[in-house]
Amino acid sequence: MEFFRQTRRVVLQWIPAHCGIPGNERADELAKEGAVEDQPENSVSFSEQKTIIKALMRPRTNRDDYHTMSREQQVNLIRLRTGHNRLNAHMNRKFKLAPSPTCACGQEDQTAEHILQRCPLLDEERKEVWPSPTPLQTKLYGSRQELEKTTTFITSAGLIV
Repeated sequence: MEFFRQTRRVVLQWIPAHCGIPGNERADELAKEGAVEDQPENSVSFSEQKTIIKALMRPRTNRDDYHTMSREQQVNLIRLRTGHNRLNAHMNRKFKLAPSPTCACGQEDQTAEHILQRCPLLDEERKEVWPSPTPLQTKLYGSRQELEKTTTFITSAGLIV
């Protein structure tokens, strides 16, 4: 019980990633300024302390393929999976930052599915990464090797998602 009498100060701050939103540089500056200021004291109850300690003492489970990838790869994949990305369809509908949701190919909306599966402007890059037809599910949720192919494709295609 001696452990519970020790006092620890823990400060948690969550700062969301930006998705091509104007002013993100200023938001980053403000976040950094706020991070160096004194933070409010928030007491943690005994029950919360127990939960935290139990979580820390629990043996780590093996990570899945997604969680063994680099932060940049994870960000690209989660943006492709959720549709919250910098592709025209999302940037036009959500933020009105793209003039149209349509892909530069002019055939359909620029979505993750479109660029990964059908965009004729990306046929060469797609065939180089996936010589044979590969389902979208595999590209977004497959093995580490498949996920790396997806992030390689995004980079080689010059896309910023």
